[in-house]
Amino acid sequence: MADIVHELDIAAPPDRVFEAVTTQEGLASWWTTDVSTTGTLGSEAVFGFEGHTQEMRMRIEALEPPELVQWTCLHGPDEWVDTTIAFRIEPGAVGTSSVVRLWHGDWEYEDGIMPRVSFRWAIALESLRLYLETGTGDPAR
Repeated sequence: MADIVHELDIAAPPDRVFEAVTTQEGLASWWTTDVSTTGTLGSEAVFGFEGHTQEMRMRIEALEPPELVQWTCLHGPDEWVDTTIAFRIEPGAVGTSSVVRLWHGDWEYEDGIMPRVSFRWAIALESLRLYLETGTGDPAR
């Protein structure tokens, strides 16, 4: 199994980061505007991409405010199904900043899409940072 791991500093407190990765409004501000979620433990979040021609469904497995969000991919590209995505959010070293660690694990690497997914996560995390620091992210539309 292979894992995707990213870490970034964001000039926003952990509770704001947690809100951005758990609420429909937050997720629509940085990842994709086509999102439907109640943000509750055990529920499903649905993410549409490319005019909703590509859909991903995630089950919300863990919510530990403001430190941890974890999903399991139930539906999406074949290589995504049964992978786990977790956001670990910790207070940063400076004032009201945060350290965000994204882990996307349980990949069965077969020279497939994993390197591209890692790159796309890096772009999405930069959008998350922009959203929290400036008020304007760059979500997929």
